[in-house]
Amino acid sequence: MNFIFKLAGIIFMISTIYYGVKLLRSRNKRRQGLKKRFFVSLFVFLLLGVLGNQTNEVKSSSNDNVKVIKKYIGKDKYKLAKEEHAALVAKKNKLTKQSDKTQDKKDDLVAKKDQEKEAAAKEQKKQAEAQKQAEKQAQEESKKQEQSQQAAPANANDGAKGDMNTSNTGQIVGNKNSHIYHVPGQRGYNMNSSNAVYFQSEQDAIAAGYRKAKV
Repeated sequence: MNFIFKLAGIIFMISTIYYGVKLLRSRNKRRQGLKKRFFVSLFVFLLLGVLGNQTNEVKSSSNDNVKVIKKYIGKDKYKLAKEEHAALVAKKNKLTKQSDKTQDKKDDLVAKKDQEKEAAAKEQKKQAEAQKQAEKQAQEESKKQEQSQQAAPANANDGAKGDMNTSNTGQIVGNKNSHIYHVPGQRGYNMNSSNAVYFQSEQDAIAAGYRKAKV
């Protein structure tokens, strides 16, 4: 604030000098206007000087009061104030550390929660895939059972016929109990149809693990 008063005072001092010189050199027609400007500048310059002095006095008085207060504080009170300040700083540092620890725990909990969510999502996906696979296997088993049920009546009808002469088909027939196959004309060619397994050739029977009957 004091600097502003000084700067304004310098400006109006220069303005006062300027208009004073112009007033001395001017003619009669312009003297009235220059004279008015000169006195205005001079008045403002003087006013700023007075205000600046008052500001300095107030500042000086304030400094004196501060000195007086410092003088009467005493060393003991200063020491006590210093200790209180140190205690407040230590308390602040402690609170800052506690806040940092709390924030770290919060970050750890958030990270753990994210990991649990990710693991749960993976487990859910795995279970969905397993369920899908189980449903697929169940469908395949159901399909096999349906095929087996469709083949059962045919086997039942063959069993009802009792022994049958496979010479009509000319196929090689094997006994699934003894794993022995017979060609047409052999003694054991005729057997219960429920025990019969049919092959197109002897190589097919051998490949299936059957051996040829001796008679």
